[in-house]
Amino acid sequence: MNNDIFKVLLVDDSSDDRFFLRIALKRSQKLVVIGELQDGDESIAYLKGEGKFGNRLQYPLPDIMLIDLKMPGKTGFDVLEWLMTEKMKNLTVAVMSGSWLSEDISRSMALGAHAYFKKTSEKEEQLKMISEIELLLEKRLPKNGI
Repeated sequence: MNNDIFKVLLVDDSSDDRFFLRIALKRSQKLVVIGELQDGDESIAYLKGEGKFGNRLQYPLPDIMLIDLKMPGKTGFDVLEWLMTEKMKNLTVAVMSGSWLSEDISRSMALGAHAYFKKTSEKEEQLKMISEIELLLEKRLPKNGI
């Protein structure tokens, strides 16, 4: 059994959506939220370690970023495009969106998202999503830092 703990960065302009996602993630023994951001500009600054995010002890790099698509300023699509130019091979990105439009899903995946989840308040759907996130991380990330 894999006992790894995975660091999660939440990026969503809705404080309500972040709250409900944080509550859902607390059901996991493997996922811990290390930060919550409100837009794509903040997420890029965080990942770069710029400005107030310069202290990696206080703002560690995440294993996974859960990001909304439709935000003011830089959108989730913008962040995905930026990530394509970066060398962050161990960062897993999952889109969390209220949109179920096929063009949003296909564009997200084409821009490098590893998963796409529809936001939901249904407990069973949330548990399924958490299980899928854990499995995705266990498959993608190197074991024991190797």
